[in-house]
Amino acid sequence: MINTIAIIALWRRKPDRLNKKAAKLLWRSDPITPKHEPPDFPTSFDNDYDRRFFADFKDFADVVNWWLADEYVGSRWRLQDLPDTDRRMVDHRAGPVFGRRFAIFYNQTRLGELEIGPAHRYSTEAPQVYTSMEIDWVRMLSFSIIRDFLAAIAMHVTDPRPNSTEAIAARQHILGALIEVLWNNYRLSENKDLDGQDWGEVALNFQGSAEWYIDRKNAWWQNRGAIGG
Repeated sequence: MINTIAIIALWRRKPDRLNKKAAKLLWRSDPITPKHEPPDFPTSFDNDYDRRFFADFKDFADVVNWWLADEYVGSRWRLQDLPDTDRRMVDHRAGPVFGRRFAIFYNQTRLGELEIGPAHRYSTEAPQVYTSMEIDWVRMLSFSIIRDFLAAIAMHVTDPRPNSTEAIAARQHILGALIEVLWNNYRLSENKDLDGQDWGEVALNFQGSAEWYIDRKNAWWQNRGAIGG
């Protein structure tokens, strides 16, 4: 299976107010029982690739929810079918972009959306897809809860073998999105009073081969000799 994960974006908007009822629904309730609103089969399909994708992903929410609800996974995330097929997280300048859309719930709270669309010449034998997610209120949940859900989605839409190029790329997308959320909330704004605040410090170590530097150095010396430096 060759698939592509395109975007994982984590929204950083804060709720206007998380009252007791909202907090209970988010943190201390049971996962929803999805009430799917699957889209009708679009009559505008003009090729077999879209038809095949639509049929193959008819059960996507149920299959993923089956994984999430497994006793050994024990996740409180759930997906719920949305009725429209117009993807909203992609460029629409060339017109509507077809795909399947799903609401993302954590317990009883809807936190975002997931969209999946077929790549060119999609087939069941080579099910290449593009996946986009937007999740809100991520600071209300732990790092591992967010990461594990994103990893579960990635496992269903990319090559799940741990050392595959797609799996590695998906993990990098996930970690990059989570780090961006942390950084944007930790970053000091130029409009804030900077006196008395920790301005931040980064410490890290590398160990590895400097072959690329050596190659670049040799090329630099050759170029320098060529111009009489």
